[in-house]
Parts: sequence; C-alpha cells; structure tokens
Amino acid sequence: MLAVFQKDLLVFWGGMVFTAILCGNCHAQWEIRPLPARYSTGPHAARTTDSSKFLGKPTESNDFVPQVQTLTIPSHDLLSWWIQPTSQSLNMGADTIPVDVATLMSLAAQYSGRVEAVRQQVWIAGTQVDQARAAFDPALFTNSKFDSKNDPVGNTLTTGGPPRLEQDTWSLETGLRGQSSLGTSYKLSQDLGLGNSNSVFFAPNNQGTSRLAARLEQPLLQGRRIDVNRSLILTAQLETGASEASYLITVQKQLSDVASAYWQLYVERANLLQRQRHLERASKIADDLEARSQFDSVKSQILRARAALATRKAELSLSVAKIKNIESRIRALLNAPGISDRVGSEIVTVQPLALEYIHFDPNAELAVALDRRPEIQELQRKIDAIDVRLQLAADQTRPQMNLLMEGYVAGLQGESDVFGAWNNQFIDGQPGYAGGLEMEMPYRNRAARARVNQRRYEIAQYENLLRETKANIQAEVEVAIRNSEAAYQAILSRQASLEAVVAEVAYTEDRWRALTGDARLGQLQLDDLLNAQARLLQEEQALLVSMVEYNLALIEIQRATGAFVQLSE
Repeated sequence: MLAVFQKDLLVFWGGMVFTAILCGNCHAQWEIRPLPARYSTGPHAARTTDSSKFLGKPTESNDFVPQVQTLTIPSHDLLSWWIQPTSQSLNMGADTIPVDVATLMSLAAQYSGRVEAVRQQVWIAGTQVDQARAAFDPALFTNSKFDSKNDPVGNTLTTGGPPRLEQDTWSLETGLRGQSSLGTSYKLSQDLGLGNSNSVFFAPNNQGTSRLAARLEQPLLQGRRIDVNRSLILTAQLETGASEASYLITVQKQLSDVASAYWQLYVERANLLQRQRHLERASKIADDLEARSQFDSVKSQILRARAALATRKAELSLSVAKIKNIESRIRALLNAPGISDRVGSEIVTVQPLALEYIHFDPNAELAVALDRRPEIQELQRKIDAIDVRLQLAADQTRPQMNLLMEGYVAGLQGESDVFGAWNNQFIDGQPGYAGGLEMEMPYRNRAARARVNQRRYEIAQYENLLRETKANIQAEVEVAIRNSEAAYQAILSRQASLEAVVAEVAYTEDRWRALTGDARLGQLQLDDLLNAQARLLQEEQALLVSMVEYNLALIEIQRATGAFVQLSE
C-alpha cells in the first residue's frame, strides 16, 4: 500500500476527533477518539465535550485562546419556549432519526458520493508515484532469431567457389537491463548461437558460439543530477500531495454544506413551532369572537379573524414543506445507510444552539489559517512540482556527455557445441573491453532554454495565485470573526426587540378585549392585535435566525482557519 494512503483524516468538532483510515479500495472506518495531545491546546483546541455546546472553555495553554462569555436567554415563556421542543419529535414521520452536527459530518465524510469520488483522485495520483518508480525496475529480456540465407554470389571471396551462399544461423540473447536512480544505464547479456555455411572460409563448420557482455552508460553532465525518470517520481509525489489538499477542500466544503443544512433544518423546525403558536393565537381570537357572536362581537371582527386564521394555516403548510425539502437535501448530502434510505422518517435536530460568545484574535486565527488551509498546501505543492520540472529543464540546457564502458568474454566450438562454447568463454583467451565518451550539444539549444523560461513563468504565475489565495484567506478569517461578533450583537438586539414586542402584544390584546363590543374601535384594535402578533412572529424568527447565524459563524471560523478537517501525518 502506498505510504500516502496511510494517513488519518481528522475532523475537528466540539472536543472530539473523527478518524478515517484512508486505504486502497476500502471505505473509511470512522470512530470517535479523544483529541490527540498535539491538538489539545492553541486557538483551535478541543474546548468542550459537552454536546449541548459548540465551543466551551479552552484548555490551559500559553498559546492564545478565545475568551468565552455565556449568553443568558431569559426564561420567559414567550422568548424561549421553542428552543427545547425543536430538539424533540414534531410527529412528522413514521419514526425519528435523532442527529447532531458531528454525526452528520462523520456520515458525510464516510458515505458522501462526492467525497468518495474525490478520494479516488488521491488514490489515482498515488499510483502515478509507483508508475514513475517503475522506470528503475530492471527488465529481463530474451531475443531469439533463426536466419536462413540462400543468395547468389557476385564475388568468389564470399564462398570460395560455390555460386550461391547457403547459410543458416540461430541466435539467442537473454539478460538484464535497466536504469538506476543515479541515471546509469546498464545491460548484462548472454548470447548463444548456432551457425552453418557452405562457404569454404567458414571454419569450423557447424559452429556453436557464446558471448557474455556487460555495458554501462553514465551521464557526466546532462542527466547526472536529475533526469526525466527521477523528476517524474518527485512531481508525482508532489502532485499526490496536491490531490490530498484538493480532497481536503472538497471534504471541508461538503462538511460545511452538511452543517449549514443541519442548522437550516433547525431553523425550519423552530419556525414550524413558532407558526403553530402563531396559528393558535389567531385560532383563540376567532374562537372567542365566535363564542361571543350572540352578545357583543361584531361580524366584521369575526371575518377578519377567520381571514388571519386561513393565512396562517397556509403559511404553516409551506413551513412543513420546507422541512421535508431540507430533509431530502440532507439525505442527498450524506448518501448514508440508515438515513438516506429512510425517506419517511423525521430527522430530529438534537444538538441545541450554542449560546456562548467567544472572542477570537484575528492575528492568531490568521496564523493558524496560513498554516493549515489546504488551498495553500495545494498551491505550494504545485509550485514545488513545477520547480522540479524547472530543475530538469535547466539540466537539459547542459551538453550531453556520457561515459561508455563495456566488456565481454566469448567462446567458439565446432560440431554445434553451444555449451562447449559457453564453457570456453571463461577458459580461452582474455576478456575484451572498450570505453569512451559521447557528446551532443544542439546548436543554440533553443528548445531547452524555452522550457526553462516556461517553467519560470509558471512558477511566477502560481506564486501570484498563492499570494492572492493568502489575501483571500486573510479576508475570510477577518470576515468570519467579524460576522460572529456581529451575529452575537444581533442576538442581544433581537432579544431586546422581542421583549418589547411581547409587551406590546400583551398590551394590545388587553386593549382589544376592552373594546370588543365597539364596532369601529374594536375593529381597529383587532387589526392592531393581529399586526402585533405578526410582528411577534417576525421577532421570534429574527432571534432564531440570529442565533443560527452565530452558530454558522463559529463553523465558518473553523472552516476559514483550516481547523475543520485535516490529514494527520
């Protein structure tokens, strides 16, 4: 198995770490483990293991740690009544599937079709490393040939008399050849042969021949420090690293989408509860008016209450449809057994909202982001790969000068005695040898020089992209931190606004009940009451959205700093 696949995928979430072993042709096996010690401190340390909180107090450390402040929501029934029921069944399916963000993330990383597809690209890139290394694998070879000649003779010195040359030869060559990682080409071969001819100069007849030869070719200038095959290994390794970074980008995007879908579902479930309460308020008014229709209620008020009731029922139906749509979206994102195949089940969001304010230091978070973001890792590995190609291109501008060395021993025997000839090659005579240099230098060498310039331009291009990416990451970190602070302030403001609207609704309802029998004033006061209830719903929804936006902002900080998911060494 390639070493590149023997890595763990870490998904950081609420003080736990989800670990997946990447292995060839197998599904990632996930389990929850305590966060490793090397990740237990610093800006993205495990802050809590309490599933009711997204982030808690950080571990003691000399590093920067965010400052945590708990947000207290008043216990007034009209302000917080929907928080707890949202994490319970709303009786919208045959059965329930309780989930939290961490569970959905682990399932998405394990079963998502998109994640699996991109993971295959990492494995594909990893196979290129073995393909490049295979260039240095020695090769066994064998060549065999039989040649029968029957040619007219135009020179008596060819045969010594016969008018046609009749000659049969058979040859067999077998051996080992290849190239080392130092650029040295080698060949070791054993030749065996049989020969028979009608030429009087062919002696002895029925020959058996043997030749054992060795040949080495060593580059002295071009290809000595780096050659095509070695550069292919280096670039394949670096491109595998770039594929891993691209895989992390896809995983982060998928997990971010899953977290976003979870909180969208949470919003719509809470929205449904708020609209049900909103419908109950209108229904109560309509029932009161109907009950008093024989006494002091006015027909116009009854009709107005019925209209409001019908409108709120329609809005409630749309809210139910939105919940089902988001559940379908979650099933599509996960593609996980037990959830995606249970279409009629209700997905229950059991993880409550985070109600803690955390102050982040932008400089500390940016330092973490520049160190961990996979986009930077991907571009850096691409730059490194082009730098290897630049080294190869620069090497190819040098003259090609090779040292050649070869040696051999040979044997000859009559009566087609091949094995006797093979034995004689080690006994008779001495080895033959040869050595020399060969050199080649293209005139002006424009192609190699152009490739050098091309690689330099490519490096400059990716360095500019890297600089732009770092600037974008800095902006993302700053925006994410700023959004979390703004979202928290919005929670406080929405909370104060909701308190005021609650008081307004109570006051308006008291006024309406006091003026119910007055046709004109009662009608106006009923309109004010229904409008105040609509504003109450809007403020409840606005507070809910602010809380969810704060949770999403915390998730975005994790994503922007690259602490969302990592490949550990």
